[in-house]
Amino acid sequence: MIGHGSGWCTGALVATLLGLLPGFAAADPVKLGYVEFPPYTQTEGGQPKGSLIEAFGKVAAEEGIAFTAESVPARRLFQGLADGEFHVFLGIRTVKELEGTTIASANPIGRIELNAYGIGSAPVVTRKEDLAGKAVIVLTGYSYAGWRVWMDDPANKVTVVEARTPDQAVNLLQAGRAPVLLQYSLPMAQALAGKPVPDLASAPVSAIDIFVVVSKKAPGAEALLAKLEAGFARRAK
Repeated sequence: MIGHGSGWCTGALVATLLGLLPGFAAADPVKLGYVEFPPYTQTEGGQPKGSLIEAFGKVAAEEGIAFTAESVPARRLFQGLADGEFHVFLGIRTVKELEGTTIASANPIGRIELNAYGIGSAPVVTRKEDLAGKAVIVLTGYSYAGWRVWMDDPANKVTVVEARTPDQAVNLLQAGRAPVLLQYSLPMAQALAGKPVPDLASAPVSAIDIFVVVSKKAPGAEALLAKLEAGFARRAK
């Protein structure tokens, strides 16, 4: 999955009814579920915002898809996709809970870069095993594409230091709470805007591809995915 942010909140957005997929009545728009992961997916003033949600909104309008968007905790979102409570998710397609219950776009619709940050020198982290025996600052609720589960395993001897926001994570790094901070590049760039951190160094860890993931229980699931894939493919040209 894309990684998950803290401070869960709920928002809803109903797009203008421009035409609906087969199987959807006017009162049943496509339900997009998302987690708080600014600046990609977030809630501001009670409304869904973020670059991925904005892109989805444009594709939905072009494809004649009415939709709502709701922010929920990751576990509820994954269960909701399996149950059909939510129809669409924009994120990683390899989440265990989604296996056998969803279908996903063949090609990614975007990419999110994960970096390792340190003070003075950039930590060398190219695989999760490089974190064994270290203290690591992470954002509460983020899965880091499965790395968090590995870090939480006592056998790997990782001391996890949690932060609620990117700003707090940087403060913990500066205070020496841990030598390594894992964070996605765009949220970190926003946190550092206008307030550079002396001697902050970073190195790329991995790049996470983002896909359109559709619940198999969504009405007209295959047709829905085909429409969304076509829309995102046009935008990529």
